[in-house]
Amino acid sequence: MILAILSFLFISFSYSLFEKLKDKKGYSEFLGHHLKNNKLGNLFWWFLVFTNSITTLFLLIAISSIFFDFILISEILVYQICTINILILLVGQRIAGDFQGAANLGIYLIVTILGWYLQIQ
Repeated sequence: MILAILSFLFISFSYSLFEKLKDKKGYSEFLGHHLKNNKLGNLFWWFLVFTNSITTLFLLIAISSIFFDFILISEILVYQICTINILILLVGQRIAGDFQGAANLGIYLIVTILGWYLQIQ
């Protein structure tokens, strides 16, 4: 179950990172329009790429540690990082007034909290 949750989060965050890197200009413009401030679009793009990269890296390490039976980082730390990242995105969606996008993030938050709960049991 833990591996499935970590894999789900890894696929979600890594694909999100891939999309941001694939179309930097388009995504920056989208963020600028979404936040109603074009100058902030590029800054937020860099911030999101940074946070997604850190989260993806930690998820990859956690999944690898399960497969190769070593502990490099605590899986609880990985869930905490995922939670922080999701909450940052949630605040951004709420500020932008994208309530549907904010609601969609709730699914990822629930999955993350479930993994966190299962890890401490």
